[in-house]
Amino acid sequence: MAVKKTELGTGFGCPADLREYLEVLERAGELRRVKAEVDWQYEAGAISRLVNERRGPAPLFENVKDYPGQQIAAVLMGPSKPALHARIALALGLDKNTPTLDLIEIVRARLKTPCDPVVVRKEQAACKEVVLTGKDIDLNKFAFPWIKETLDGGRYLGTWDIVALRDPDTGWLNWATYRCMVKDGNHFAILLMPAAQHGGAILRKYEAMGKPMPIAIMIGANPACHLAAVTAMDHGVAEVSAAGGLMGSPIPIVRCETSDLEVAASAEMVIEAEILPGDRVDEGPFGEYTGHSAHREKCPQARVTCITHRKNPIHTMANMGKPWDDAAANMSVMTPAQAKNRLEAHGLAVKAVYTLPPDVMVVSLKSGPGLQQRVVSTLTSVPRLAMRGIVFVDEDVDVTDVEDVWWAIASRMNPENFDTIKGIGANTLYPWLTPEMRERKQLPFFIIDATFPYHWPQEYRDAHTKVSDFKHGWTEETKRKVLARWKEYGYGDL
Repeated sequence: MAVKKTELGTGFGCPADLREYLEVLERAGELRRVKAEVDWQYEAGAISRLVNERRGPAPLFENVKDYPGQQIAAVLMGPSKPALHARIALALGLDKNTPTLDLIEIVRARLKTPCDPVVVRKEQAACKEVVLTGKDIDLNKFAFPWIKETLDGGRYLGTWDIVALRDPDTGWLNWATYRCMVKDGNHFAILLMPAAQHGGAILRKYEAMGKPMPIAIMIGANPACHLAAVTAMDHGVAEVSAAGGLMGSPIPIVRCETSDLEVAASAEMVIEAEILPGDRVDEGPFGEYTGHSAHREKCPQARVTCITHRKNPIHTMANMGKPWDDAAANMSVMTPAQAKNRLEAHGLAVKAVYTLPPDVMVVSLKSGPGLQQRVVSTLTSVPRLAMRGIVFVDEDVDVTDVEDVWWAIASRMNPENFDTIKGIGANTLYPWLTPEMRERKQLPFFIIDATFPYHWPQEYRDAHTKVSDFKHGWTEETKRKVLARWKEYGYGDL
């Protein structure tokens, strides 16, 4: 028997599982049911990528070629319009038009109050409705898509997924999102980067001991679980507890069939596997969130030991590419929330933090002696939190507006205030890495200080730094008059 919604109820009114989330999206006009037959090979990917770029409702492919009874839900956390982060807000039980910076503040508050999961019995877990072992295991039975025709190296079962791993030294259960490529009916390759991801570091521990590493892939879990899994947590912090904080209630989890890993009980599918020491196969390339096809090399291979799933499972698919996409939309909320919490915990007060894709962090603050250096050291001490670079702007700059941030860089940055740090653990998906950087797994990190120096006297600031725009260039009386007559001027559509 599956877990009832009342048993999964959340304190903040969040959707309890993927199927409830789809209902929420549909009611809000953020889901489109595609009833026409769609091919899992290339076609579903092409449709969902165009939906991303046009910021349309997320597609639910209800009639997948060759796979009757299975569906593919794509770009579930992708961008929307006019509210870019509408689907993330809905996943968190909020109004779809919640302003971005308000949404980040709400996430920050919830992350500060994690809620440990609750273990349920196998009979209560929806993900255990069907259990496949031995000869019944075959990844080709499922509608895993080949997304990009000319960029991807094959079918990917994991793009919007959660991978469960356990640290053999501490027992820490790590949930994170890693891409997983189908190799055959019993094997898949997984991208685990030891220099930039917790999963890669955990795998090194197992291989040093000469032991296989258990792994479990969750597909179609609770949306709050997916949001937690893409967030850069400190080592040892349980993402499942962070997900409980986002939900306002414990996440129901259940133990795997072939290992001691715990997974989301409401997931659509769980693929249990193990990685044997030193087992490597070709993985990639894959059209990534950097907007480029990335990373084709030898990666760990996992052997499937069990598959459990709900009846008529719904597969989930992200579609990475030039902004905006699933990764950019959710990481621009979750990463800043985590970053600002970390800064506050270290006594560093900043006005706002935002992440512009791919991986450029923007921090607005009131400048002070040594403040930028302390911010950089605090954020770069955690893998994946600040990976590419940081742009510092003054408090009057809207960190969520690319045009406003670029204006600050172009008009306020003294070229002497550009700096780099070398030796940061590399995200090898970046296309600009040199062969040497890729080999060393290290890259430089840039710092752009587009703030006016804190030590400039007010008289000097008044003479040289006043902003020239509608807000600052006219009296309130004149602005009110112009706004009141705006339609009369013929500009009612703007």
